Amino acid sequence: MLLSVRAAASYHLPAESFVLLMVEPPLQGAGHRLLEERLTTTPTTFSELRADFHGNVQRRLMAPAGTFAFEFTATIESEPNSSVPLDAPEHPPQQIPAEVMSYTLPSRYCQSDLLARMAQGEFGRLKPGAERVLGIADWVRSRVEYRYGTTDSLTSAFDTATERVGVCRDFAHLTIAFCRALGVPARYVSAYALGLEPPDFHGYVQVYLGGAWRNIDATYEGVRPALVPIAVGRDAADVPMTTLWGSGELLHQVVEVREVEG
Repeated sequence: MLLSVRAAASYHLPAESFVLLMVEPPLQGAGHRLLEERLTTTPTTFSELRADFHGNVQRRLMAPAGTFAFEFTATIESEPNSSVPLDAPEHPPQQIPAEVMSYTLPSRYCQSDLLARMAQGEFGRLKPGAERVLGIADWVRSRVEYRYGTTDSLTSAFDTATERVGVCRDFAHLTIAFCRALGVPARYVSAYALGLEPPDFHGYVQVYLGGAWRNIDATYEGVRPALVPIAVGRDAADVPMTTLWGSGELLHQVVEVREVEG
Protein backbone atom coordinates (compact mmCIF):
# COMPACT_ATOMS: atom_id res chain seq x y z
CA MET A 1 0.00 0.00 0.00
CA LEU A 2 1.00 3.63 -0.50
CA LEU A 3 0.95 6.04 2.43
CA SER A 4 1.10 9.82 2.48
CA VAL A 5 2.74 11.11 5.67
CA ARG A 6 2.99 14.64 7.02
CA ALA A 7 4.43 15.75 10.35
CA ALA A 8 4.85 19.41 11.33
CA ALA A 9 5.52 21.36 14.51
CA SER A 10 6.60 24.80 15.67
CA TYR A 11 8.38 25.95 18.82
CA HIS A 12 9.28 29.21 20.52
CA LEU A 13 12.97 29.25 21.45
CA PRO A 14 14.10 31.97 23.91
CA ALA A 15 17.72 31.53 22.79
CA GLU A 16 19.73 29.85 20.05
CA SER A 17 19.35 26.09 20.56
CA PHE A 18 20.74 22.83 19.29
CA VAL A 19 17.80 20.76 18.00
CA LEU A 20 17.72 17.02 17.35
CA LEU A 21 14.89 15.86 15.07
CA MET A 22 13.87 12.22 14.65
CA VAL A 23 10.93 12.34 12.24
CA GLU A 24 12.54 10.82 9.11
CA PRO A 25 12.15 7.04 8.77
CA PRO A 26 14.98 4.99 7.25
CA LEU A 27 14.86 5.09 3.45
CA GLN A 28 14.19 1.35 3.49
CA GLY A 29 13.19 -0.99 6.28
CA ALA A 30 11.93 -4.53 6.72
CA GLY A 31 8.44 -3.55 5.59
CA HIS A 32 8.64 -0.13 3.94
CA ARG A 33 10.40 1.96 1.31
CA LEU A 34 10.40 5.76 0.98
CA LEU A 35 9.52 6.82 -2.55
CA GLU A 36 9.63 10.58 -1.89
CA GLU A 37 10.52 12.66 1.15
CA ARG A 38 11.01 16.32 1.98
CA LEU A 39 12.00 18.10 5.18
CA THR A 40 11.74 21.88 5.42
CA THR A 41 12.60 24.04 8.43
CA THR A 42 12.83 27.68 9.31
CA PRO A 43 16.36 29.02 8.60
CA THR A 44 19.09 27.38 10.70
CA THR A 45 22.82 28.06 10.99
CA PHE A 46 23.77 24.38 10.94
CA SER A 47 22.18 21.19 9.59
CA GLU A 48 23.60 17.68 9.50
CA LEU A 49 22.19 14.17 9.06
CA ARG A 50 23.63 11.32 11.12
CA ALA A 51 22.73 7.88 12.47
CA ASP A 52 22.77 7.04 16.18
CA PHE A 53 24.06 3.78 17.71
CA HIS A 54 20.68 2.11 17.07
CA GLY A 55 20.93 3.08 13.38
CA ASN A 56 18.18 5.71 13.67
CA VAL A 57 18.18 8.76 11.41
CA GLN A 58 18.93 11.96 13.34
CA ARG A 59 18.70 15.50 11.94
CA ARG A 60 21.01 17.83 13.92
CA LEU A 61 20.30 21.56 13.70
CA MET A 62 21.26 24.89 15.27
CA ALA A 63 18.16 27.07 15.41
CA PRO A 64 18.27 30.80 16.23
CA ALA A 65 16.09 32.35 18.94
CA GLY A 66 12.47 32.91 17.97
CA THR A 67 10.15 30.54 16.14
CA PHE A 68 11.56 27.24 14.94
CA ALA A 69 9.31 25.15 12.71
CA PHE A 70 9.64 22.04 10.56
CA GLU A 71 7.49 20.08 8.12
CA PHE A 72 8.25 16.55 6.96
CA THR A 73 6.31 14.99 4.10
CA ALA A 74 6.78 11.61 2.45
CA THR A 75 5.21 9.05 0.17
CA ILE A 76 5.94 5.60 1.55
CA GLU A 77 5.39 2.15 0.10
CA SER A 78 4.47 -0.05 3.06
CA GLU A 79 3.61 -3.67 3.51
CA PRO A 80 0.45 -4.28 5.53
CA ASN A 81 1.17 -4.88 9.19
CA SER A 82 0.95 -8.56 10.15
CA SER A 83 0.12 -10.38 13.36
CA VAL A 84 2.70 -12.32 15.34
CA PRO A 85 2.84 -15.97 14.16
CA LEU A 86 1.39 -18.07 16.95
CA ASP A 87 4.21 -20.60 16.63
CA ALA A 88 7.01 -17.99 16.97
CA PRO A 89 9.26 -19.32 19.77
CA GLU A 90 11.26 -17.56 22.46
CA HIS A 91 15.06 -17.93 22.41
CA PRO A 92 17.19 -19.16 25.29
CA PRO A 93 19.74 -16.49 26.24
CA GLN A 94 22.64 -18.28 24.56
CA GLN A 95 20.81 -18.00 21.22
CA ILE A 96 20.00 -14.29 21.44
CA PRO A 97 22.24 -12.31 19.03
CA ALA A 98 24.72 -9.91 20.63
CA GLU A 99 23.07 -6.87 19.00
CA VAL A 100 19.72 -7.89 20.52
CA MET A 101 20.93 -8.66 24.04
CA SER A 102 20.71 -5.05 25.30
CA TYR A 103 16.93 -5.21 24.81
CA THR A 104 16.66 -7.83 27.56
CA LEU A 105 17.95 -5.43 30.24
CA PRO A 106 16.18 -2.83 32.40
CA SER A 107 16.21 0.74 31.07
CA ARG A 108 15.15 4.18 32.28
CA TYR A 109 11.42 3.76 31.61
CA CYS A 110 11.22 -0.04 31.53
CA GLN A 111 12.25 -1.29 34.98
CA SER A 112 11.93 -4.98 34.23
CA ASP A 113 13.89 -5.79 37.40
CA LEU A 114 11.30 -4.04 39.59
CA LEU A 115 8.43 -5.79 37.80
CA ALA A 116 9.96 -9.28 37.62
CA ARG A 117 7.87 -10.82 40.41
CA MET A 118 4.66 -9.34 39.01
CA ALA A 119 5.51 -10.58 35.49
CA GLN A 120 6.24 -14.08 36.77
CA GLY A 121 3.02 -14.14 38.79
CA GLU A 122 0.80 -12.93 35.96
CA PHE A 123 2.44 -14.59 32.94
CA GLY A 124 4.84 -17.25 34.19
CA ARG A 125 2.35 -20.06 33.58
CA LEU A 126 1.60 -19.05 29.97
CA LYS A 127 3.23 -21.00 27.15
CA PRO A 128 6.56 -19.34 26.26
CA GLY A 129 6.70 -17.63 22.88
CA ALA A 130 4.04 -15.78 20.95
CA GLU A 131 1.24 -16.98 23.24
CA ARG A 132 2.85 -15.42 26.29
CA VAL A 133 3.76 -12.16 24.54
CA LEU A 134 0.23 -11.76 23.18
CA GLY A 135 -1.08 -12.55 26.67
CA ILE A 136 1.03 -9.70 28.07
CA ALA A 137 -0.34 -7.28 25.46
CA ASP A 138 -3.92 -8.38 26.19
CA TRP A 139 -3.35 -7.92 29.92
CA VAL A 140 -1.99 -4.38 29.46
CA ARG A 141 -4.86 -3.47 27.13
CA SER A 142 -7.51 -4.74 29.53
CA ARG A 143 -5.96 -3.54 32.83
CA VAL A 144 -4.67 -0.08 31.83
CA GLU A 145 -7.04 2.74 30.90
CA TYR A 146 -6.08 4.74 27.80
CA ARG A 147 -6.52 8.42 28.65
CA TYR A 148 -4.76 11.55 27.37
CA GLY A 149 -3.18 13.98 29.79
CA THR A 150 -2.72 11.50 32.63
CA THR A 151 1.04 10.90 32.31
CA ASP A 152 4.15 12.88 31.44
CA SER A 153 7.78 12.46 30.43
CA LEU A 154 8.66 11.09 33.88
CA THR A 155 6.09 8.26 33.89
CA SER A 156 7.68 4.81 33.85
CA ALA A 157 6.46 1.25 33.40
CA PHE A 158 6.46 0.81 37.17
CA ASP A 159 4.22 3.88 37.51
CA THR A 160 1.83 2.55 34.87
CA ALA A 161 1.65 -0.86 36.56
CA THR A 162 0.68 0.95 39.76
CA GLU A 163 -1.65 3.67 38.45
CA ARG A 164 -3.18 1.68 35.55
CA VAL A 165 -3.66 4.67 33.23
CA GLY A 166 -1.67 6.11 30.33
CA VAL A 167 -1.19 6.61 26.59
CA CYS A 168 0.56 4.58 23.87
CA ARG A 169 4.03 5.34 25.25
CA ASP A 170 3.02 4.01 28.68
CA PHE A 171 1.33 0.90 27.24
CA ALA A 172 4.50 0.17 25.29
CA HIS A 173 6.82 0.68 28.26
CA LEU A 174 4.82 -1.68 30.47
CA THR A 175 4.65 -4.34 27.75
CA ILE A 176 8.41 -4.06 27.22
CA ALA A 177 9.16 -4.31 30.94
CA PHE A 178 7.05 -7.45 31.35
CA CYS A 179 8.62 -9.10 28.29
CA ARG A 180 12.17 -8.35 29.43
CA ALA A 181 11.39 -9.60 32.93
CA LEU A 182 10.60 -12.97 31.32
CA GLY A 183 13.70 -13.01 29.13
CA VAL A 184 12.08 -11.86 25.87
CA PRO A 185 14.00 -9.08 24.05
CA ALA A 186 11.70 -6.11 23.53
CA ARG A 187 12.30 -2.61 22.17
CA TYR A 188 10.38 0.65 21.81
CA VAL A 189 9.39 1.92 18.36
CA SER A 190 8.26 5.41 17.38
CA ALA A 191 6.23 5.29 14.19
CA TYR A 192 3.73 6.66 11.74
CA ALA A 193 0.55 4.58 12.12
CA LEU A 194 -2.29 4.33 9.61
CA GLY A 195 -5.74 4.62 11.19
CA LEU A 196 -4.61 6.10 14.50
CA GLU A 197 -7.30 8.26 16.13
CA PRO A 198 -6.59 10.97 16.95
CA PRO A 199 -3.61 11.19 14.56
CA ASP A 200 -0.27 11.53 16.35
CA PHE A 201 3.18 10.01 16.55
CA HIS A 202 2.69 6.45 17.77
CA GLY A 203 4.67 4.25 20.15
CA TYR A 204 4.53 0.46 20.09
CA VAL A 205 6.69 -2.58 20.81
CA GLN A 206 8.79 -5.00 18.82
CA VAL A 207 9.67 -8.34 20.42
CA TYR A 208 12.35 -10.73 19.21
CA LEU A 209 10.73 -14.12 18.60
CA GLY A 210 11.58 -16.83 16.10
CA GLY A 211 14.66 -15.01 14.85
CA ALA A 212 12.90 -11.79 13.88
CA TRP A 213 11.41 -8.61 15.35
CA ARG A 214 7.60 -8.83 15.61
CA ASN A 215 5.19 -5.91 16.08
CA ILE A 216 3.07 -5.80 19.25
CA ASP A 217 0.64 -2.94 19.93
CA ALA A 218 -1.05 -3.17 23.32
CA THR A 219 -3.25 -0.13 22.57
CA TYR A 220 -5.21 -1.87 19.82
CA GLU A 221 -7.19 -5.10 19.77
CA GLY A 222 -6.35 -6.60 16.42
CA VAL A 223 -3.68 -5.59 13.90
CA ARG A 224 -3.15 -1.98 12.86
CA PRO A 225 -3.23 -1.77 9.05
CA ALA A 226 0.24 -0.22 8.61
CA LEU A 227 3.13 0.85 10.83
CA VAL A 228 6.19 2.71 9.53
CA PRO A 229 8.99 2.78 12.11
CA ILE A 230 10.79 6.09 12.53
CA ALA A 231 13.25 4.98 15.21
CA VAL A 232 13.85 2.15 17.68
CA GLY A 233 15.43 2.15 21.14
CA ARG A 234 15.48 0.76 24.65
CA ASP A 235 12.54 3.03 25.52
CA ALA A 236 11.08 6.41 24.57
CA ALA A 237 14.18 8.24 25.85
CA ASP A 238 16.07 6.95 22.78
CA VAL A 239 13.53 8.04 20.15
CA PRO A 240 12.02 11.49 20.92
CA MET A 241 10.56 13.37 17.96
CA THR A 242 12.34 16.57 19.05
CA THR A 243 15.06 17.19 21.61
CA LEU A 244 15.95 20.78 22.51
CA TRP A 245 19.23 21.69 24.21
CA GLY A 246 17.75 24.43 26.37
CA SER A 247 14.21 25.58 27.03
CA GLY A 248 11.48 25.86 24.42
CA GLU A 249 7.70 25.92 24.12
CA LEU A 250 5.73 23.74 21.72
CA LEU A 251 3.28 25.97 19.83
CA HIS A 252 1.76 23.60 17.30
CA GLN A 253 2.00 19.98 16.18
CA VAL A 254 0.21 17.93 13.55
CA VAL A 255 0.66 14.38 12.23
CA GLU A 256 -1.22 12.99 9.22
CA VAL A 257 -1.05 9.47 7.80
CA ARG A 258 -3.39 8.38 5.02
CA GLU A 259 -3.55 5.73 2.35
CA VAL A 260 -3.38 6.95 -1.25
CA GLU A 261 -3.97 5.27 -4.59
CA GLY A 262 -0.93 4.03 -6.47
